[in-house]
Amino acid sequence: MAEIFVSHTAKDREWAFWIGQELEKLGHKPHIHEWEISAGGDITRWMEDTQGNADHTLCVISEVYLKQPYSNWERRAAEWAANSGRPNFVLPVFVEDCKVQDCKSLILLADLKRCNIWGVTEDVARTRLREYLAPAARPPGALRFPGGAPVAEQAPERSASVAFPGTLVVARSNIPVRVPLHFVGREETLAAIAELLKGNAIAVVHGLRGAGKTTLAAAYAENSRAIYRATWWIRAQTESTMRTDLTALGVRLNWFGPDAKEDEAVTATLERLRSEGEGILLIYDAAADAALLKPYLPRGGASKALVTSNAHAWRTIGAPIELHVWPKEIGADYFIARTGRTGERASAEALSEALGGLPLAHEQAAAYCEDLAISLAEYLTRFKAGARRLLDDKEYAPEEYHPEYREEHGERLTVAGTFLLAIGEAELRYPAATALIMHAALLAAEPIPLFLFSEAREKFAKPLASALAGDGLDEAVAALLHFALVARETIPDERDPSICTDCIRLHRLVREVAAAPAKDDARSGMLRELAAAVAAVYPRDVFNDPSSWPRARRLDALALAIAGGGGTPPASIAETAAFLLDRLGSYRHGALAAYDEARRLFERAVASYEQVLGSEHPATAASLNNLASLLQDQGDYQGARALCERALAIYEKALGPDHPVTATTLNNLAFVLKSLGDYTGARPLYERVLAIREKTQGAEHPDTAASLNNLAGLLYAQDDYEGARRLYERALSVSEKALGAEHPDTATSLNNLAGLLYAQGDYVRARPLFERALEIREKVLGAEHPNTKLSASWVAVVLEALARGEKAAALRARFNLPPES
Repeated sequence: MAEIFVSHTAKDREWAFWIGQELEKLGHKPHIHEWEISAGGDITRWMEDTQGNADHTLCVISEVYLKQPYSNWERRAAEWAANSGRPNFVLPVFVEDCKVQDCKSLILLADLKRCNIWGVTEDVARTRLREYLAPAARPPGALRFPGGAPVAEQAPERSASVAFPGTLVVARSNIPVRVPLHFVGREETLAAIAELLKGNAIAVVHGLRGAGKTTLAAAYAENSRAIYRATWWIRAQTESTMRTDLTALGVRLNWFGPDAKEDEAVTATLERLRSEGEGILLIYDAAADAALLKPYLPRGGASKALVTSNAHAWRTIGAPIELHVWPKEIGADYFIARTGRTGERASAEALSEALGGLPLAHEQAAAYCEDLAISLAEYLTRFKAGARRLLDDKEYAPEEYHPEYREEHGERLTVAGTFLLAIGEAELRYPAATALIMHAALLAAEPIPLFLFSEAREKFAKPLASALAGDGLDEAVAALLHFALVARETIPDERDPSICTDCIRLHRLVREVAAAPAKDDARSGMLRELAAAVAAVYPRDVFNDPSSWPRARRLDALALAIAGGGGTPPASIAETAAFLLDRLGSYRHGALAAYDEARRLFERAVASYEQVLGSEHPATAASLNNLASLLQDQGDYQGARALCERALAIYEKALGPDHPVTATTLNNLAFVLKSLGDYTGARPLYERVLAIREKTQGAEHPDTAASLNNLAGLLYAQDDYEGARRLYERALSVSEKALGAEHPDTATSLNNLAGLLYAQGDYVRARPLFERALEIREKVLGAEHPNTKLSASWVAVVLEALARGEKAAALRARFNLPPES
């Protein structure tokens, strides 16, 4: 008998073990490294010695074997030996249907006699292997006439000590789903499933409806035929279907007869899986939730389970894997493969992006394009014009998608249909879920902060407002989350990650479908509610209050869309839209220093207020005032002056000459006059503003500090340094007390006082004030804000005045400032 080195990959380990067992039965000595190398053993040395001394190398050949480096080394060594004086040394045994003639590196194997044991029963495989290893000889005795009736082959006695890897895969699988010809973009997820199932008994794939979870499970089963001796599909939507399919598995495995009672059969199947489940994969498709599924899972044992579900909460029983939609590149790959339109790459990516990467929508679109012979670009045009119609086109919905729906309703389930079905199921779980998702679907395709619905709950119509009280919002979100209609995520602020906002996000096609049922009147009412809610939670003093900026960032895209984006908002929300435009402009002005964008928003706000409320309304004056303030920062003092004078006339008439709001406009006008060099005209205005604020708001109010700063600046410009210093010091004291040591207004007071000291030649006292102002502005406003760069420039100037040129140069480089002039 022979010493036989068994060359194989880890993926084909079970095949190698079974072959080794059969070699032993035939009297040969198999050498398999898992059987002979203990912990710490030198694998490479063992391979060289064992293969060199063996009579044959038996190659367990599969697609994976042909690609792995270690198996290639062993195969090449065997081929070299066979071609250098050791005939019949290489024994190719194929466990998969591989075409070695198509592989240039394996051309030597093409001419060798091989043994194929894939796709047959264990008895046939055993017979083939025995005959393959036997020396060639004429069959003994008389030979049967080929034309007679076939003689049944007498199979040898079966051994059960090592399971044959191929038998049950062929005979005991009930996978009902066909893996599509154009199955793309899921390699990483398939690898993740395989890796999880190595160590965990249960892996759960969850994600959006239409993302391809069922197809993925079928693909994993197909790819893993050589790993599992049995693969069984269990319809996990209901207890009834799970019980039926578990009973069918027990019957197929001959654990009991077909007449067994269902209760006993299910119990017996689960118990046998626990004790005899080695090499069995159970696929629980479309499981509703962990609580429903748990009683029908094997209680331990060696069997594996792959679960697919729309729900996300599975950590109590298994390891979850979220199946994401396709990126546009993969979606384009699918379209090109599916339609054959190789020259439409750009259109394919654009269409994939418009469909939100949802595989189900891609298949529907591809079928439509193929049937009507239209381009992907044309489909995209039609989709933009009527998305809902195309999403609900039953003629082009995939026939394989949810066949049970087709059987029950007599029609295919479309993208729109699957989401509407899910919304209906969510409503049964919590009635407010439908109203919540319909409102959310009318907002911009951005994360939606949940505080919009909790803090502004009273802005919504009574049924929804009442349902969202207490834990109602969490219950509604949980219902939507359970059916994969929304994703819930905590989003850290872009500038301060310690500030996080709880949000929900809708897939763009879910938004399209969820918003569609609302009729014109209902849609208009929901838009009014949403506009009022966003306005209610939007920060009021967003220009001056940095602590409000994280909230403004979360609301920015939503508020901009409600306010009309780049167009005109609906007339029913025109006044609220004008308010939001004004607040959005203030955020860009104060927080971002995005002056051009802020100006466009302010101009739209002014125009909207004039149209809705009239040119003499205080709200119109407020927007005029904010626009004037922006023009000041842009250096357009003449333009700012005209706006200030107009706003002042409105306020004095509507509110009176001594109202704090009137004082704000007086202050802005005074600043403009000072900037134009009209110190004589500016001073009485500044003094009047200070008097109004001290009287109406108090001596320690931040607005009073601002007036002190402004009047001090005028005295400084008039060379009254001593008078300016006293006012600057008082302003700094008020700002620190009222706003805190790290507020931008405190930084302004520091910078103003430092500038005065610098002008007086007191560089030593000016330096720490300039540096403190820079530290505040960089932390609060960011390194790119104009005020931060101004502070950095002043610090560099004072450093240069103190002969600290290297430090000044480093600072200029860090903030990208021009060199000393």
